[in-house]
Amino acid sequence: MNDTAWHHMSALELGAAIQNGQIDPIDLTEHFLTRIDSGDPGHRIYIRTTADRARAEAAAASARAKAGLRQSPLDGVPMSWKDLTDTAGTETTFGSAILRDRVPDRDALLLRRATLAGMICLGKTNLSEFAYSGLGINPIYGTPANGADREVERVPGGSSSGAAVSVTNGLAPAGIGSDTGGSVRIPAALNGIVGLKTSPGLLPLDGILPLSPTFDTIGPLTRDVADANAIFAVLNQSRPYDLGGASLQGVRLLKPRDVMFDDLDATVAGAMAAALDRLSNAGADIVEQDVPEFTEAFELVAKHGNIISAEAYAVWFDEVENRGDEMYWGILSRFQMAKTLSAIDAESAHIGLSAIAARYRVRTAGFAATIHPTCARIAPPIADLEHDPVAYDEANLAITRNTRLGNIMETCGVTQPCQRPGELPVGLSLMATKNCEGKVLRLAKAAEQALA
Repeated sequence: MNDTAWHHMSALELGAAIQNGQIDPIDLTEHFLTRIDSGDPGHRIYIRTTADRARAEAAAASARAKAGLRQSPLDGVPMSWKDLTDTAGTETTFGSAILRDRVPDRDALLLRRATLAGMICLGKTNLSEFAYSGLGINPIYGTPANGADREVERVPGGSSSGAAVSVTNGLAPAGIGSDTGGSVRIPAALNGIVGLKTSPGLLPLDGILPLSPTFDTIGPLTRDVADANAIFAVLNQSRPYDLGGASLQGVRLLKPRDVMFDDLDATVAGAMAAALDRLSNAGADIVEQDVPEFTEAFELVAKHGNIISAEAYAVWFDEVENRGDEMYWGILSRFQMAKTLSAIDAESAHIGLSAIAARYRVRTAGFAATIHPTCARIAPPIADLEHDPVAYDEANLAITRNTRLGNIMETCGVTQPCQRPGELPVGLSLMATKNCEGKVLRLAKAAEQALA
């Protein structure tokens, strides 16, 4: 099999080729390491590769394949890992100069699970500092430019910026990211790939550097829905869900009147209208309805403050207080918001948002999922935001608006590309009740077929 095609193949396609003896994991790993060296010379996408580890894992996978002892359908397939995932003997920095010399002595639990399934760790990808921005701008390590535009350097989306660009640029078949307020879904949407936001508390976070323990989740960024399903199964130590025969026929989808379709730019509005027509033609029953819980949630946050800011500051207080001058101002300012919050405010926000999420679950119980644009805008140019606090904050709020609601409402969800030909990427999200990953992945597979 010609290796020039390997970086255009899905993870499952690569795994099948390994199974059939068409690809040796050693050659496959060298293919991606070579592409990383040539395609990311400034280390803006990968903060660092784990080449020695990858080669050792590839040699073991090759031996298993030849002996007929493969551990999973993804045994021998390489993958990138966001640099908040502890990797034994390798710096794990959270995208920050403050943690530049932090070297854990053991792998995160999810990385161990992937390794036991035979997946190969290519390296650690860049992110918004402390995973605390939906834009992906990181002057500390260099911002990875969005992979969808070769002429203008646009934001990659955050915080899993490098994870998304590693897939879009063919530097990994798939990447692992985290999602606290949209950090898997936003970069997936802005780069034109698939992202799975998992349910809160479902996947273990042992060895994952925390931003907000209430909302932190881990999920894959992939070329298609089948890969997201397969990688989730590895991380969850479960069987992949059966996506065969997935259909939208008679499926009730909720299109909110509140918040999520407000103030869309022209590219997003046009792409979403066309996508909804296609899904309707495929049999989906798309019902437009009020969802007042969205406005209530934002009003509560405006009144009591941001839980994420409060929890992040509590976790990283010493580092931020002692070395905050080494942080990018766009991130430091978000930590400092917590200084105005009282303990009563923080607890009131926790209690209030949990109650709102419960009401949302009751309101949406008759629907398979809520459907919405992942982001209200396409990716803006980096240069327009990096040095402009007003523009940065405005763009970050706009781009994270819809995804933050997914975290607040305690959901799982999938974003997938729905842009029109010749336009920049637009993401369409399906958002389901927590712990319904199988349902939302089947819906996303059916939508993927309808949008193809």
